Amino acid sequence: MKLLIVLAPLLLCWSVASFPHRPTGRVVNCDDAEAHEAAEVALQYINVHHPTGYKFTLNRVENVAVVPTASGEIFYLELDLLETKCPSISPVPVNLCDVRPIIEQAVEGDCDIKLQKLNGNFTPISSRCKSELDSAENIRRVCPQCSPLAPLNDTQVVHAVDVSLDKFNGGNSTAFYLLHEIGRGRIQSGISNSVHVEFVVAASNCTKNDASSGLFACVEENGDGAHFGACSGSVVKNQGAVDEDVAVQCTVYEPQPGKVTQVGAPQVPLAPPQTNVIRSHFHHNLHHSSLGPHSSESNSAEHLLLAAHNAKHAVKRSLTGEPVPPNVPILPLCPGRKIHF
Repeated sequence: MKLLIVLAPLLLCWSVASFPHRPTGRVVNCDDAEAHEAAEVALQYINVHHPTGYKFTLNRVENVAVVPTASGEIFYLELDLLETKCPSISPVPVNLCDVRPIIEQAVEGDCDIKLQKLNGNFTPISSRCKSELDSAENIRRVCPQCSPLAPLNDTQVVHAVDVSLDKFNGGNSTAFYLLHEIGRGRIQSGISNSVHVEFVVAASNCTKNDASSGLFACVEENGDGAHFGACSGSVVKNQGAVDEDVAVQCTVYEPQPGKVTQVGAPQVPLAPPQTNVIRSHFHHNLHHSSLGPHSSESNSAEHLLLAAHNAKHAVKRSLTGEPVPPNVPILPLCPGRKIHF
C-alpha cells in the first residue's frame, strides 16, 4: 500500500509531462454528437478532394482537440476511414454506399483535419490524409481462398478491363465509352484463371460508328453533359480452352450539372481527366489527393493530436481515490467506437 501511495504522485507528474501541448478549450469526447457532426463535414470535404478511386466513410473518431479563438473555435480531428464500393464519380451519398469488406482487401484511411466552428457551423480549413491496404495475411485469415489485389497496371488486369469495355461498347447503342480509370483488379489462378476488375468509364464525343471508322479522335465529354459510369468485369479462361469468357456490368450515371462542393472547399472537377499512364500501385491512395496547403496552424494540429495520442492513458484519478489536482489535464474519451470493423 505504501508503494502505491508513493507511485501515485509520480504517475500524475508523468501524465502532465506527456501532454505538453494540451488543448486549452473545452473537452469534446470522440463519441459525442458534436465530434461526429464535425467528422461528417470533414468526410464530405475529404471525399470531394479525392476525385479518383472510391469514396470513404467514417469508421471512428480517433482524437479530438478544441482550441478557442476570438471568433469561435478550431477543431482538430483525427479520423479513421474505410473505403466504400462507390466510385468517387458516383452521385450516391456516402451513407448509402456499402463498405468494402475485409475479404476484398479493405482500404483504411487516416486523416488529420482542421475545421472552424462559428455560429454552430463547421467549415473545413485543411486536411492531410493517407491510406493503406489491409494486409494479405488478414484476408487469408478470414478467407483462405480469396486473392489479394493486383497492381492496377498488371497486364492481366489491363487486358480484362480492355475486353470488358469492348463488350460493354458492343452492346451499347448510344455513346461510345472510353476508359476513365481502373479502380481495382484481382487475379485468381487455378484450374481456371479468372481476373475480376472494377473500372470507371466516360462517354465520349463519338458514336459507335464514329469510333469503328477510325476517322475520329474520340475524347471524353466534359462539362454539365458528361456521363460517367461504374463497371465491374470478369474474364475467365478455363484450362485448355481457346477462348475466354467475358462478363461485364456497368451502371451509367445521369449527368450531374452544377455539382456544388460543400462550404469551405474550393470547386474541383467532378472527375478530372486521367492520364493513360497507370502507376504501379494497388489502390487509389488518399495520399495522392491534393487537399490544399497546410498553414502553420494546421501544423500545430499535429502537436495537439500527437499529444492527445501520447496521453490517452494519463491518470485522471489518483490510486488512493483522492481527486486529481487541478493542474492535471482532463482529456477527451478517445478513441471512439468503431462503426464497422
